Amino acid sequence: MDSAQIKKRYDFEVDYRKTLEDTYQVIEKFVVPFRGEFFKPMSMEQEVDWRRREIYDSTAIDSCQTLAASMQGSLTSPSVKWFDLGYRDEQLKRNNAALRWLEDCGDIIYDTLQDSNFNVEASEFYLDLSSYGTGIIIEDAKGEDYETKWEGLEFNASPIVDSYFEEDAEGNVYNFYRRLKWTPIQIIDRFGEENCPEYVKEAAAKEPKEKIELIYCIYTRPENKDADISRSLPVDSRPYGCKFVFHKDASQIGPTGGKYEMPSFVGRWKKVSGSKWGHSPSFVCLSDILTLNELTEQTLEALGKVVDPSTIVTQRGLLSDLDLGRGGLTVARSKEDIWAYESKARFDVGELKIDRLQRSIQKAFFVDQLELKETPAMTATEAQIRYELMQRLLGPTLGRLQTDFLDPMISRTFNLLARGGQLPEPPPIVAEIQSEYDILYTGPLPRAQRMQTVQAIQQYMGYIGALAEQVPDVRDIPDPDAMAREIARLSGVPARLNKDESVVKKDRKIKKQQQNAMMQNELAKGRGEAQEALGKGQAQLRSIGGNETGR
Repeated sequence: MDSAQIKKRYDFEVDYRKTLEDTYQVIEKFVVPFRGEFFKPMSMEQEVDWRRREIYDSTAIDSCQTLAASMQGSLTSPSVKWFDLGYRDEQLKRNNAALRWLEDCGDIIYDTLQDSNFNVEASEFYLDLSSYGTGIIIEDAKGEDYETKWEGLEFNASPIVDSYFEEDAEGNVYNFYRRLKWTPIQIIDRFGEENCPEYVKEAAAKEPKEKIELIYCIYTRPENKDADISRSLPVDSRPYGCKFVFHKDASQIGPTGGKYEMPSFVGRWKKVSGSKWGHSPSFVCLSDILTLNELTEQTLEALGKVVDPSTIVTQRGLLSDLDLGRGGLTVARSKEDIWAYESKARFDVGELKIDRLQRSIQKAFFVDQLELKETPAMTATEAQIRYELMQRLLGPTLGRLQTDFLDPMISRTFNLLARGGQLPEPPPIVAEIQSEYDILYTGPLPRAQRMQTVQAIQQYMGYIGALAEQVPDVRDIPDPDAMAREIARLSGVPARLNKDESVVKKDRKIKKQQQNAMMQNELAKGRGEAQEALGKGQAQLRSIGGNETGR
């Protein structure tokens, strides 16, 4: 895609989202202040109104932050490993060497994510997701040529105010655009003075604080759609291209880059048919947020009237100017000619309505379900029930995030590490079968869902045990080995703690041989003791017979 097409498509996407940005502007003011000011072009830092007074109640701000933090802690917690990798092929599922290799790869992926700035940028992603309904994050490897020198990963949460994208037929990101406003010094530092146009050099000398608008575009190359991304490819042969374009004249600056996978991941909280942008709890309770803010403002004004009430005087009763300051002196004909006005405001009604609106907003953001109860500690059962409840409440959003964000992000990380030579060599059976792998999420929310299957297996075994007392043949129905391995997989038990099927069969064969040998020894020992007893009995009979003959 050439530079002129990039500018044209970018301008179309900007115009296409104008209506939605009216709502974004309100959300930015009352839910995520200073997150990104829509419709306000700011070329310099001092143009931001840091002291604006428009928010009189912080319930929506606090609730949104609580929801975003809970999402991050439940899905991609930095304190515990929140995903595993698993095979789809049944033969590989039973091969411990293949399972251990895949576990090692999963550990390397997780450690690489922890060594990067993923957790910092993910918090910004979840905040955008909970407020605007759409979060965008970009993943790239550091360095120009990571395939020869690995330097780690770098993530960047792209602000919604500057981000636009086009979808393909399946709803995935086809082309991604980001608006960048850089100073001339930043542009020269990024691309080199020799590669910059003259007006950038002149601006660096005369107006160094003036910002210049660029478009960073990551676009699909349909002609390279079927390229083999498992091996190193030239930049122009990769499935995705990227370039920087000046918005002023659609001229390109810097070389055209190439990507093996789409590095931009767009997560949506919920999405309606016909719209590619998501909507969040902020959209649902936006009317309550505005009402609460206005009602709180009016209540504060009424409170000010009570704290510092208006003063009423008669027309001829005041002989001097009214002085309401400390130690002020006002001259009146009599004390009956001047008095304070009592507003008789009904604060109880206002506080009742404010409380209802606050609880409604907190409910929309699931705060009543996400926060712990006012007890010293939760029992394990209570925590499990809470996570199961969160799973039901956030289930649709969790499924969409896995499809739009987590799955492609982990897959890209796997491929980046593989091309960078950071993963161990796979065992021969993996190279031979070449099965696809699945991503299994092990955070609190997914774990709660998977543990339901573990509980079902345990209950089933209990039923079989009880029924076997009446009908012993039912013990032949379940497969204990398969159940044990399934429980271990769902519970997140490392594969290295379980034996291969071949080893288990070999051990059982040896154990059976040992048991047979012991039985043979016991039988032989029993026969020997019987023969010895028989010999002693016969000897006693002969002795008795000899004594009788002697008499």
